[in-house]
Amino acid sequence: MARGGLRERIDAVREVLSTGVGGAVVLQFDVDREIWPVIVDVAELETALVNLVINARDAMPAGGTVTVSAHDETLQEEARAGDYVAVAVEDTGVGIAPDVLGKIFDPFFTTKPIGKGTGLGLSQVHGFAHQAGGTIRVDSELGKGTTITMLLPRNDHFARVEKTDAVETGGSGTVLLVEDNPDVAIVSASLLEQLGYTVRRVESAEAALREIEHNRIDFVFSDIVMPGKMDGLSLARHLRTIRPGLPILLASGYSDAAINVHGDFPILRKPYEIHQLSQAIAKLVR
Repeated sequence: MARGGLRERIDAVREVLSTGVGGAVVLQFDVDREIWPVIVDVAELETALVNLVINARDAMPAGGTVTVSAHDETLQEEARAGDYVAVAVEDTGVGIAPDVLGKIFDPFFTTKPIGKGTGLGLSQVHGFAHQAGGTIRVDSELGKGTTITMLLPRNDHFARVEKTDAVETGGSGTVLLVEDNPDVAIVSASLLEQLGYTVRRVESAEAALREIEHNRIDFVFSDIVMPGKMDGLSLARHLRTIRPGLPILLASGYSDAAINVHGDFPILRKPYEIHQLSQAIAKLVR
């Protein structure tokens, strides 16, 4: 990503971030005009920012301020010495208890109530930062808030974004996204739209059936674990009987939920990245 490119990508994702924070939260941006170039996957950067802002919002049940910032930073410590761009999301929320701080990037670890969080968002952020060759820093104080900073290494030798895996863009058609978790839905819809698809989103299998009855849907992307009488697998099996030609892709972060699929439908494991989503869809609709 060339000089100025990171600033442009943060500007580009402002609307998505603003939609996700709600009316009780003030979203601010403090991005330096000149930032060192970095090499990152644009879509994964945007997903990481969305995940961080959603977590910051949830840490402020009574409202507050979230600040997204980016600036150049030079680290002196031996293990990580070098130049970085520090991309940070700061909130004025409840903070993180010391005994929890070391677990927040573990997959499936969450302090949110059941049904309110997957525990996958921060693990995706951690993976993104380290895959980019950088690291992540957390500063938190109970009752005062938290700042999570992605440190992305400076790279002056490239002026373009390089992707580690091919992303097949230029998709067309309407995807029915069946996802009951609004935070996950925001991220998933954003990735699908970046791939070129129109997204219609519902929160349950029953609502999905109504949507398919009244609107043209080109393929279905559904979570497996959902509340209600019909989960994602039951929905997929029912759709196979009433719409046998309709492509269906399932997603799950829970291994037990995927066991019952028995290979009947393709499954995308959470957390997934945009290249994995694009490749799964390409196999499905080719």
